[in-house]
Amino acid sequence: MTFLWLAVALAFGVAEMLTLAFYAIFFVIGGLAAAVAAQLGYSQVVQVIVFCLVSIGGVLAARPSMMRYLRRRGVPGLLSGAQSMIGVEAPVVDEILDAHHPGHVRIAGENWPAVSSDGTRITTGSTVRIEGLRQATLIVTLVSAPAPSADATAAAPPTESPATLDTKAEG
Repeated sequence: MTFLWLAVALAFGVAEMLTLAFYAIFFVIGGLAAAVAAQLGYSQVVQVIVFCLVSIGGVLAARPSMMRYLRRRGVPGLLSGAQSMIGVEAPVVDEILDAHHPGHVRIAGENWPAVSSDGTRITTGSTVRIEGLRQATLIVTLVSAPAPSADATAAAPPTESPATLDTKAEG
């Protein structure tokens, strides 16, 4: 009978892990108490009474104070998925054209569609901060634009001053 009570305790333990409602944990404790009673040689009626008293007593006596403590502590909700990205800075990998034409930002090795919060164009290589989420699209604001590269200035044709143009026209 000891193994039956251990199986009951295990089943309620799994149920508690799935629900996190702090009910089944007291039935786990009741099952373990009944297993101890079985191991000590008490009758099945006594084992059931021990199980019921410990389980129901725990729910009625301990759970309310435990829940008050947890509410008072103000445990923050666990953010997951895209919600956990809010406030994170990320690089732009595909240009964001405006608020209606998404580009992409890279977070944790994944590309996510993103639009600018104010409708401005954000170029590739910029750093953005995720401000929100609209369905599966991130809403971002510009943190820093990419620095102009030396190649871009070298590739631009030199501009001629008006004095140079005048000397060419005369000659």
